[in-house]
Amino acid sequence: MTQAIEARTTETESWTDLDRAFDAMHRRFAEAFGITPFGWFDGSPATRAPRTDVSDTGTAYRVVVEIPGIPKEKLDIRVRGTSVEIRGEQANETETKDASYLHRERTFASYYRALELPEPVVGTDAKAKVENGVLELELPKQNPTPSPAEVKVAVA
Repeated sequence: MTQAIEARTTETESWTDLDRAFDAMHRRFAEAFGITPFGWFDGSPATRAPRTDVSDTGTAYRVVVEIPGIPKEKLDIRVRGTSVEIRGEQANETETKDASYLHRERTFASYYRALELPEPVVGTDAKAKVENGVLELELPKQNPTPSPAEVKVAVA
């Protein structure tokens, strides 16, 4: 009897380890594609973290975000101090009617990205534009860093 219980316990532990490994793989796969792991496989809408580039021009931060299919009217950009939040939603619905069938399809995508910048920016002077699925933000710094002037050093 004891051997049977030990065998079942070992078998259960093996499945638990396999479940943990699968969950970890699922999380890593979802993160690689910028998708939240919760809700992706169960059919509920997923929030994606769009690809983002941030560069320092000296007087401002330039943020470039990939947001394919998101119209500018559906973007919500908020700046406070050193933080920037970018949200966007895309919803499409198509319907095809024929004499013998009705086809309806709906898609929904949500994008969210929060960034923490090294220095505070002036949100009221921020500029944003969207072109070909790419959002470009120009966020002026509160205290711009002076541009480094080139200095020739004499060799003695």
